[in-house]
Amino acid sequence: MYFCTCIWLCKVPSHYGATGNAKGSIKAVRRIIMGYSMQLESETVYVNTEFFSPRILEHRLSYEDNSLSMELSDISLNDFHLIRGRQAANEDISFAIHFDTSFYVTHFVLSDTLNTSKQNPWASSLNTYRLYYQDRDQSESGYIGKNQQYDFFEMAFRKSFLDGLVEEDELLADKLFSRFGKEEYRSARASPIIPDMYSCLGAMDSKVFTGALQQLYLETKARELLLLQIQTLMKTESAVSTLKPADIDCLHEAKHYIERNYRRPCSIIDLAKIVGINQTKLKRGFKELFGTTVFGYVRDLQMERAKQLLLEEGLYVSEVADQVGYNHPQHFTVAFKRKFGVLPSELKNS
Repeated sequence: MYFCTCIWLCKVPSHYGATGNAKGSIKAVRRIIMGYSMQLESETVYVNTEFFSPRILEHRLSYEDNSLSMELSDISLNDFHLIRGRQAANEDISFAIHFDTSFYVTHFVLSDTLNTSKQNPWASSLNTYRLYYQDRDQSESGYIGKNQQYDFFEMAFRKSFLDGLVEEDELLADKLFSRFGKEEYRSARASPIIPDMYSCLGAMDSKVFTGALQQLYLETKARELLLLQIQTLMKTESAVSTLKPADIDCLHEAKHYIERNYRRPCSIIDLAKIVGINQTKLKRGFKELFGTTVFGYVRDLQMERAKQLLLEEGLYVSEVADQVGYNHPQHFTVAFKRKFGVLPSELKNS
């Protein structure tokens, strides 16, 4: 079975297709098995990739021209497919995507910058995700603004993969599958990415194992990621019933403010004034809607960013502490050890 859910924005003549060779470059071909087609201005782009494979397959693809650049890395397994992509546009780009098969998908928005002046079906804001069913007969439209960058992670999966998670709970299974196909569910508010989900995403990028062990490891992490989303969905639906729409909007605004300013967090009093809600509703509603306290969310963001800096940037512990908002490295060390069970210096040297 062939299909693809990621966004390709390359311009090629309408009678050609675009696909990746073993080295990851783009080549033109005249005949392919079409995964999906993208209508870009007056041209149609055909993309082909094998999403489901009995053995693990990895591909890295890239494309660049005067108007846009794109990088894509994907991993095919038996029941699901992982995609991480980055797109950057030098001009306003609108497009439509047509799929040749149906599938389930969860799409995470990880952009540092994303133009939201036009509706993007995959997400509406940074650090959110959508979990939905994509019907082959339902096209999608998208937009990336000039000088904007769009980073995403996506997992596409068969129904059998979801069946394996909820087969012991018939009520939960019925609820999920009945909602996946509903239009109002597809267009519902995107859910926030919680720190545990970020941990799963980071783990999937790591090269801890190879071969059969890597496949088993990725399957485990993919199930963990999907279970976290199902758990969050159930909690959020329960919480929404006790909160007014205006309060929910304020709470999401508070969450977004924290994500932009967690290095220098403000007080509960100031945050409540900024988003236009009283302190009690802010504290209780935030915990009810997002499953953590305001300061707990700040701390989780600080620690996840600190771990990233230690592993990827090689900074000193004192430098990391300062970058994530701690004035005293010893306080940072205590918080890091409480969160991850290891000292930051131990993680840096591992």
